[in-house]
Amino acid sequence: MKAADRRSGQVAVGRIAVLLLTAASPVRLTAQSLWRPEERVLLSDFSRVNAIAASPALVFAATTHGLTIYDRVARAWRPPVTSLDGYPLAPVRVALADPVGDAVWLGTDQGWAHYDVELRQWESGPAAGGVTGLVIDARDPAGGVFLEGARGWAFLPRGAFTPIAGQPLPPPARRIAPLSPQAALNATPAADAFRALFLMDPRLRAYAFTCAARTPDRGDVFFGTNGMGIVRIDAATGQWEPLRFGLLAAAAGSLARGDDGVWVATLAQVGERSGLARVSSALTTDSVLESSGASGFVCRAGRRLVASGSFLWVACERGLLRIAGDGRSRVFDIGRGLPSDDVLALAPAPDGAWVGTRLGLARVTDADRAEPVGDIGRPVLSLLVTGDSLWVGTVDGLALLLPGADELGVPEDVAREPWLHTPILAIGCVGDRLVVATPDQLAWRNPQSGDWSLTHARSDLGPISSIAPDPDGAGVWLGGPGGLAFWDLVRGTLRVLYAPNDVPAAVRDLVADQDYLWVATDSGVVRFDRRTARGG
Repeated sequence: MKAADRRSGQVAVGRIAVLLLTAASPVRLTAQSLWRPEERVLLSDFSRVNAIAASPALVFAATTHGLTIYDRVARAWRPPVTSLDGYPLAPVRVALADPVGDAVWLGTDQGWAHYDVELRQWESGPAAGGVTGLVIDARDPAGGVFLEGARGWAFLPRGAFTPIAGQPLPPPARRIAPLSPQAALNATPAADAFRALFLMDPRLRAYAFTCAARTPDRGDVFFGTNGMGIVRIDAATGQWEPLRFGLLAAAAGSLARGDDGVWVATLAQVGERSGLARVSSALTTDSVLESSGASGFVCRAGRRLVASGSFLWVACERGLLRIAGDGRSRVFDIGRGLPSDDVLALAPAPDGAWVGTRLGLARVTDADRAEPVGDIGRPVLSLLVTGDSLWVGTVDGLALLLPGADELGVPEDVAREPWLHTPILAIGCVGDRLVVATPDQLAWRNPQSGDWSLTHARSDLGPISSIAPDPDGAGVWLGGPGGLAFWDLVRGTLRVLYAPNDVPAAVRDLVADQDYLWVATDSGVVRFDRRTARGG
């Protein structure tokens, strides 16, 4: 019996087994099947590439936080495929482009996976000890793939889920297999000669190649790195091009509206890159401001972010950072007039920024002056500008700073509500309706009567960290450790999207524009189709 015929029979057996398993086991509907890819995209740190593969049109990079796809024809990145879309949780060891269609095979610590770009569909299965090698028979590319595991090589027929042991590998001349970095360098002498230059970033940090793939037309070689993402090298000329995509670190701490998209401040761990990136509505990251001593600013944890005038203002772990359009920066701390280095809240001011700290409120002007406001002496947790006034949420309740005033006041309608004398975690405004969140309550204020409509906070969301108005004016978005919610103030309804299925992790900040809802989480920035996230 010929190899192709034998494998066709194995495919049929595999499909019968799949049908039997499907009939015996109910399918659990997950969030991955409830969201279409264009409705929800997660952007994270994709700089560490574990495996790479190239087809005639696409380059697949399996990174720590997702599968990135570079379109060679369009010279642009397609939306990444992450854990929200079914990307394997187990680390990927090896990748190989599927010659049949725009698809890729992956070998992981736990088994194998196959992703079809056009169908947007994952298939996967276990393998003892994981999969460390992949081979496709060039004479029979549609038949399936050979997998190397702890017990040697096995053959996985296309459409089956269980590898079949004991199948001989095709002869070496017919093997389509991943390319090692050293083999790729041997094939491109210019790349080998200048690899030290390719692997050094503008901060003079050195990296290493982790994997490589050559395109079927043999025109380009793509290298994966351990921190620089992908590097493309022209096989004929040796010219090189870094292909950067994604955030500086996996966790996003805060957001600010940009001209077309948002600015993102990282919430980096020790040893991770940190700083700011501008993410466009098309998910490009064309402007990156990395934090380092050489750049003049150090900001690991961007807690709050405000774009005001020609500056970006960032609440960091060591004070307030102001960044100009040319990248120049200045830090304001207790030595430069702030009540405390611990900045908790920000809001734009006509000539600078309002700053809430652990020990009170201050105003920092564009002219580099930091002036304490009032005699608060306690943590300021939230701030909101409405007209010429500033609402201030402290650990002791809600207060108002009127234009020209030197001290905070408490409006009469606020004074008569006992629950407004508890910590005010977040303040928002939709239209002329003020919305506040305390540890136990959510409420909004009728601007005509001054009456407050009160409801208990959702325990499944956790403490609310951010409130953002919806552009349609009907309600606000709420974010917390358990996910996010849309609170429709007109209908009095609350639609909740939970972590980790709807959103990947705890929500830190929210920004909504006409098309998208942007969500900063501990796993990156999620771009939702706003109307879909609202539920229509």
